[in-house]
Amino acid sequence: MGNYTAPGRVNNNLNNLYSQHMKRIIFLFAFFVVTCAIHAQRVNDKVEIEYSGSWYPGKILKVEGDRYFVTYEGWSDSWDEWVPLSRLRNFQHAVKTGAYQVGDRVEVEYGMIPEPATVIEVGENKYHIKYDNSLFGTRWVSESQIKKL
Repeated sequence: MGNYTAPGRVNNNLNNLYSQHMKRIIFLFAFFVVTCAIHAQRVNDKVEIEYSGSWYPGKILKVEGDRYFVTYEGWSDSWDEWVPLSRLRNFQHAVKTGAYQVGDRVEVEYGMIPEPATVIEVGENKYHIKYDNSLFGTRWVSESQIKKL
């Protein structure tokens, strides 16, 4: 009968091809997710940032998808910018060094009244906090001046 294929067999062959194709797509998607997770960086990671062919120390302030909002160490915030992963290297995850870390909600006296605040930067034996009340601004305080909320 030559090259004749019964209609039922054609459907089975197409279903098998479709199934194999879907398995490949699922595998590639899983591989992509794992690869992205490996390269995912966190807010406050210290990095080197490429700018005009040179590398500068800085840190990640925000992450949105595959874009990173970075600040350059020692430069004003007018230089802060969004960059792709290709412009970052030498990642160093932020390490908790004291009782508090960036993002911790705390209470710090303003005058003689305890006020809620957030730790925005950790230094050596000190913490840069931002008061919830924007009129109070930010300031550096020692660990003894802070209480956890």
